Amino acid sequence: MSSNKHLNIFQTPFHNPSIFQIRDKTRFDGQLVDFCVPANSYFPPTEMEALINRNMHDILKYYPDYAPVYQDCIADLCDAPAENIVVANGITEIITILCRESRGPILTSVPTFGRWTDIPPDFDIPVFYLQRKKENAFRLSADEVIRRAREVSASTVVISNPNNPTGAWFTGEEIRAIAEALTDVDHILIDESFIEFSDLESAESLAMNSDNVIVVKSMGKSLGWHGIRLGYAVANTLQTEALRRKVPYWNINGLAGFVLKNMWRFKDEYRASFLKVAEDRDYMFEQLQKVPGLITYPSKCNFLFSELPKGVSGKRVRDLLLDHYGLVVRECSNKVGSTEYYLRNVVRRKEQTDALVSALTDVLTALDREPQVPEAEGVAG
Repeated sequence: MSSNKHLNIFQTPFHNPSIFQIRDKTRFDGQLVDFCVPANSYFPPTEMEALINRNMHDILKYYPDYAPVYQDCIADLCDAPAENIVVANGITEIITILCRESRGPILTSVPTFGRWTDIPPDFDIPVFYLQRKKENAFRLSADEVIRRAREVSASTVVISNPNNPTGAWFTGEEIRAIAEALTDVDHILIDESFIEFSDLESAESLAMNSDNVIVVKSMGKSLGWHGIRLGYAVANTLQTEALRRKVPYWNINGLAGFVLKNMWRFKDEYRASFLKVAEDRDYMFEQLQKVPGLITYPSKCNFLFSELPKGVSGKRVRDLLLDHYGLVVRECSNKVGSTEYYLRNVVRRKEQTDALVSALTDVLTALDREPQVPEAEGVAG
């Protein structure tokens, strides 16, 4: 546990505190650099912000459009027909509905996005885990997923592709193999919230032509604006019609709706941003290899998952980076299947990566002189 009582805000059961809480509590006097929230560093463009500012009066005054308008906007971005899309107030809205409606058990790999592990118990639905292992760079095979689903008699199988927080992935061929083997389960839920930052094949087409596959996506990561709360699901028309009946009537706020309706103006910048992030990811991966004792794993996301040197507390590292360097990193002990000896660092621009690498080197060098903390066993390894 961190000895810095002013940073007790990090003692949350599932997620990190908001950036607003962190700014209020840190002792660092200056502008923070965020390596925690996985937002696109190259989107939105300043022209889009200016467009919003010019129209803010109407955005706030009037009711937003109805869901079909936004389904058309998303269809223009993802190439799926509007009838196969359900628009949501962030991916959590869709996840909550799908978990609540599951008859259980639910199977998910871990570590993963916290909502997949913390929502099922709220509805007394059993959830089983498939542990990702560092020996395999946290990747799983299709056979491992299929075998574990059979072992626990899963009715719902959750696949994060690529995975948060490890960045590990399945190929399109592996996803199809899982779907073909598990046609008898109620739902295969594929979370593709980070797939835009990769060269992976989306399962949206598979979902549209399948009886039990549903793809869910957060849009905050790719748009670079988590605060507007946008996400969507893609499935066959029977599934999407049923799912639409379960979301609130006006579930998209006016600002989010305005962004969607004007994305056509910025599609080129939007798609180009993912290539820029991928280039920065390669650079960040290369530079993190230079930090003594740190092991960083390959990733298809806009973040990198790193293992700290043996016995070094991620909580100490997080607190020191924040208070002394103004760098906000994601320590992963409150993710099921992970420990405090892992950090997830969001891909930022090269000059920011250089600052992180320098600070991490300083902190780990200093901590190397301190007594080591025994590591927990049986997780993330």
